[in-house]
Amino acid sequence: MNWYLVLRIIGVLAGIMAVAMIPSLGLAAFGGDPEGIAAVTTSAFGRGITLSALVSAILLLTTWGRVGNRFSASDGFAIATFGWLLLAVLAAVPLYLCKGMTPLGDDLTGASPNWRFTFVDAFFEAMGGLTTTSSSVFGTDGSVEGGRGLVEGLPPSFLFMRSLCHWLGGMGIVVLCLALLPALSAGGYQVFQAEVPGPAAEKLRPRLRETAAILWGVYAAMTAVLVLLFWLGKMPLLDAICHAFGTISTGGCSTKDASIAHYAQTGHPSALYFEVVTIVFMLFSSISFLLHFQALRGSLEGYRRNEELRFYAVVLVASTLLVGLGLALWGGSAYADKATLTRHAVFQVVSIATSTGYYSADFDAWPALCRIVLIALAFGGGCAASTAGGLKQIRLLVLFRYCHREVMRLLRPGLERPIRVGDAIVDSRRVSQIVGLMVLWVGVIVVGSVVLAFLLHGADNPSFDGHHDSHLVTVLTATVACVSNVGPGLSGAGPTQNYGWMPAGAKLLLSFCCLLGRLEIYSVIILLLPRTWRG
Repeated sequence: MNWYLVLRIIGVLAGIMAVAMIPSLGLAAFGGDPEGIAAVTTSAFGRGITLSALVSAILLLTTWGRVGNRFSASDGFAIATFGWLLLAVLAAVPLYLCKGMTPLGDDLTGASPNWRFTFVDAFFEAMGGLTTTSSSVFGTDGSVEGGRGLVEGLPPSFLFMRSLCHWLGGMGIVVLCLALLPALSAGGYQVFQAEVPGPAAEKLRPRLRETAAILWGVYAAMTAVLVLLFWLGKMPLLDAICHAFGTISTGGCSTKDASIAHYAQTGHPSALYFEVVTIVFMLFSSISFLLHFQALRGSLEGYRRNEELRFYAVVLVASTLLVGLGLALWGGSAYADKATLTRHAVFQVVSIATSTGYYSADFDAWPALCRIVLIALAFGGGCAASTAGGLKQIRLLVLFRYCHREVMRLLRPGLERPIRVGDAIVDSRRVSQIVGLMVLWVGVIVVGSVVLAFLLHGADNPSFDGHHDSHLVTVLTATVACVSNVGPGLSGAGPTQNYGWMPAGAKLLLSFCCLLGRLEIYSVIILLLPRTWRG
């Protein structure tokens, strides 16, 4: 492994993180934060920038002139994995230093007197942001006095940094690094493959730097359009920016305790408009950005011919019908109105399927059929080369066709039928990788759930009310939600709950699950093999 190259690129990433903290410092220092806490947040982000810049300078200076030309696949996996870990630590520093911004000392605004914001909490928050997982230690739960939530009491600088982590992690800060660093364009495709979501990282241009720049250009343009649409609907500018970051990245962290449901609950005249716009852009963000690029060049043929997209559409429609049926039969009087039923069914199906994690209603209180469908959607995620999490629809399509072929072979042992997606034949090596990833995905969820159950033994959440089933549902769905980068699960990890009540070990475990899911397991597991380090 070319450690000088790995450390040099990680140094560049640390420098990007230092720059990314500047807007939050500006909000804190120039009137964005309340007067009583501005001094604390200004100091926190100032020290965070200093630390990130110092780490960047040390790594760049110590590797100067030592990089060489050798670049292997293991280097790419190391850059993606260790880069994400370092960025999460650096982003956690200013968030943690904000802990003293209330008279309660370690408490953050609105917290119970028994709750303390630790560095593990800050790391969990940062990792959830960078991996576009809307798992958070903030939000309304029974431990907050009077039911008052925590999110809306946080200062703008803190909220902006949390959302910016989503946006940077969505398309990938490593891909941004490739776009900005010409030196990598000759050998950086291994990094591109390790970081870009999906079974294969296609190149739009012969030069990798151009490919990365194109993807980020489309990403930034979509974000700017969404900010404008939210702002035109009379959403405050900071909220518009943060919600746009969370939507385009399919991250899902909101500036409101009730997420997107806040606007309907408070009677905002544009509540329905916000939900519709969010649905549209969550869908756009979960579709391959390669297709968006083709559309911007004037060709819509890619949307029509893409078999993964057609499969995804069938999944979304079928899931919406099932959730709607469950709400119609067992949802009670709240969903007697067909318009209300349709509104929430569509929003929640799209939010979970795209791994965004916003909610327009408390789906944890929905009938069992609805909740099972939503958890199943979390596994699949969106399309390849999008910002959505999950296994990706193209892999599910290949798996279904693989299973169908094997069943047919039981009837006709001599059958030789290649697996096709569109006009392309999926070679046996690629099929094996997909089957292997599916096994690893399930294995990580099983092992993660077992370890999480052990770590949560004795921990309690007021929503459990003594029911052991609530612990089981919490453990399973929290693991699935983090590995699939969705965020909210059910019961103690439900949409109206948070992860703040969990012990530090559980938060570190779930942070690792978020990283595994974001880098699609292989990139992280490969680094655990001795052969990788010998190569």
